[in-house]
Formats: sequence, structure tokens, C-alpha cells
Amino acid sequence: MASDPYVREAEGVFQGTVGSTDLVAGMPVYFDATDWEKADATDMTKYAVAIVVNSVRSGETGLFCRRCRIVDVDAATYTQGDQYFLSATAGAITATRPTGASNLKQILGFGLSTTELQIDIPPVREKMLWVDLCYPTGTATVSTDGDWGGKTFAADADSVHGTQVFPENCVGIEIAYLWLYIEDDLVTGNITVDVSAGVSDEAGTTTTDGIASTAVPVTTADDLCRVDISAAFDGTGIVEPGNHFGLDIAKASETSGDDFRAHGAAVIVKVV
Repeated sequence: MASDPYVREAEGVFQGTVGSTDLVAGMPVYFDATDWEKADATDMTKYAVAIVVNSVRSGETGLFCRRCRIVDVDAATYTQGDQYFLSATAGAITATRPTGASNLKQILGFGLSTTELQIDIPPVREKMLWVDLCYPTGTATVSTDGDWGGKTFAADADSVHGTQVFPENCVGIEIAYLWLYIEDDLVTGNITVDVSAGVSDEAGTTTTDGIASTAVPVTTADDLCRVDISAAFDGTGIVEPGNHFGLDIAKASETSGDDFRAHGAAVIVKVV
């Protein structure tokens, strides 16, 4: 007689209410702010947080854990030593790395044998991406002061550009900062920030957002300046696993002598 998969050696066990669908022991799940649903690699907001300990029906209270062994004596399809990922099929675990353009690549564990998986789901953590703003347009030119080299914004519409890629296990953005060096005491010192993002074979301007005329908060000559540019990443579809993104920083307005120098941007993302 066939038997269902079961969970043993569960650690970090807790209770929660099951959402719209029944859950089976060994399924990866996420919390939707109300209850627990099947995790799904096609949506980075549905990343796996826990594993179902015992099968439970919709609307009932179930047990979940962060670390365990999943045993399936009937399937015998696991491969010892293989990494296992959250699947693009909701509620499933797979040895095949998801291949969708924006699919989340979340490793959940590895194969102990043909019948057992070791699962260990770490908490969400932060990762910093540094974007070098190395491509100038307009009259922006390289300048230095001591150890602080970068592209100087000397006129309105001067701009700098850089690119990066979001990690394939990215599930969101925490905050983004632009770093500047103030060359002269500023009177206005405003910037415009634009972000575009996409995947291979997608139009480069398909997914864009921007914030207009953001004030530079530091105005004293020879000071370093950090500007919060997080709002430029708010557009739908910009922050997704594996997305290539372009960052454009332009000088929006100035008065005589309002010059500042762009160093780069620190984009802090959340990964699983």
C-alpha cells in the first residue's frame, strides 16, 4: 500500500492557519499576511518560509517548520547530493533549477538519499549591490579631489549611467542610496533618477520608473552626501529575480557653481 510523504526531525516548529487550499506534509509554504499558502517560484513574493509538518485542510490550524527531513519511500526519485529548489509549480520542490525569466531561484535543501531530502530554510537576509556610474553624458567629466574620483555634474541635464543585475534569489528591495561628493556649496542641487529593468529579449524601456527633482540633502563643499533614491525602484516589474537594470542620474537644476560629483549607488536587496 502506498504511503504519503512525511516529515521527521522537524525544528523551528510553529502553528498557523491554512489558507485557500489543503496542504500536504512536505510542501513549502509562504505567509500572505493572513494565512499560509503554497509557495511558488513564479512570484518572488511567494518565497518559501516553512515546510508543512502534517497534512492539513484549508481553514484549519497546521504545524510548520523551518528545518526537517522529508521522507517519501514510494517515490524513490530524489538524488543524493543534488540541490533542491522551490518549484514553479506551487507547493512543490524540484531538483531542476527554475528556468522562467523572472522565476525565483530559492534553494531549500539537498538529497540525502533516493527517499529523503534534508530541508533547511534560512531567514531572509540583505545583500548590497554596488552600481558604478561609469558612463557620462552631456558635459559630465571625470574629476578627483583627494581620493574621491567620479563624474562631475557641471551643467543642467548632465547625467551618469550604470547597470547591475538583481540576484536570482532576490525577493525585494530594502533601500537604495546614491553617493555624491559636493564640490561647491550648493544652493539648489537637484537630481532626477530613472530606473529601467528587464530580461533577455525584452524591450529595454519596457519597465521604467522615475522620481523628479529630488533635492541633494548635503550642501557643504567637500562633504560626502548620501541620497535616498529608493522611490525610483518602485515601478511594477523593476525589482525581480535576475532582472538587468539600468540607473540614470541626471542633474535637474543648478545655480552658478552648484557642482557635485557622482560616485555610485548602493542598492540593498532582500534575498532568500
